[in-house]
Amino acid sequence: MRRLICFCALALLCAAPALGAELAVPGLDQVWEEAEGYGVEREGSLDQGLSRLWADALGQLGALLRTSLATAVKLMAVVLLCSLAEGARQGEGDGLQAVNLAGVLAITALTMTDMAVMIGLGRDTLDRMQGFSSVLLPVVAVLTAAAGGVTGAAVRQGATVLFSQLLITAMDRLLVPLVYAFVAVSCAQAAVGNPGLKKVADLIRNTVTFLLTALLLAFVGYLTASGAIAGSVDAAAVKAISRAIPVVGGILADASESVLAGAGALKGTVGAAGLVVVLAICLTPFLRLALQYLVYKGAAALCATVAQPKLSGLIDAIGSAFGLVLGMTGAGALVLLVSLVSAMKAVVP
Repeated sequence: MRRLICFCALALLCAAPALGAELAVPGLDQVWEEAEGYGVEREGSLDQGLSRLWADALGQLGALLRTSLATAVKLMAVVLLCSLAEGARQGEGDGLQAVNLAGVLAITALTMTDMAVMIGLGRDTLDRMQGFSSVLLPVVAVLTAAAGGVTGAAVRQGATVLFSQLLITAMDRLLVPLVYAFVAVSCAQAAVGNPGLKKVADLIRNTVTFLLTALLLAFVGYLTASGAIAGSVDAAAVKAISRAIPVVGGILADASESVLAGAGALKGTVGAAGLVVVLAICLTPFLRLALQYLVYKGAAALCATVAQPKLSGLIDAIGSAFGLVLGMTGAGALVLLVSLVSAMKAVVP
């Protein structure tokens, strides 16, 4: 009986190199199809992908900047006209209030379309990342398990899916409504000049920032703690199997190095392609949101020089709202990127 067991084990060892060479992984072809749709090739390296993304960013920067500056010029024109009207009606309190209210309404009308578009852009980006991750993460998990990290692969994929869903749910049901509430309160504060409304707006903004930060800290902390525990479990399991199989246990562990090396190399290749695709998905939304944020902040600083603190404060607040949407999108990308980098570096000692 023992001879039969040894014969079967040796037969498996003979098949192991072929498995390591081919390593047919379910869903791998679909990952490459998705990646090629974003211009990522199988033979390309991470450096090549990042260089192409940098070139694409530079190519898009000019057109996106012109679009953002056009809105900023309109906002500055509104503030300048309000400043001229204020100077013409100096001493008439009701007139000053009417001028300020007209300026608030004009700024709100100019920016609400941008706000709706940018929030929709951030939500669409999260959806696209989630769709790609649903294809990529199972493949990376299989490759990580093939490289010896069975428990770690399951923990990592589960954590990423869980926190991605939490972020999207929180964005739909809580964060986006809070951003709209922040803009609405900021508009009301600019119209009536109530200091209490300013504090309410700051509270809403800080709440959104706190929730995003807490979510990311919880994800990274959970991934770090559970990953370390899972890595120890995987290592212990490998040693236990090696010792449990008599005669050929050590030979099996040594011969499996070709399979582990093949899985590890493929995992690194797929992981690098996944990183480039995630960055490609985020490229245009990040550029648009970042430019909107910077341009609005710059416009607010320039408008503050023409003695319109309420209107310039409103523009600054709307710029902060774009920053919050940028933070939501960045949080979604960070969840996926951290998971991929963690998987690529996962090693069972």
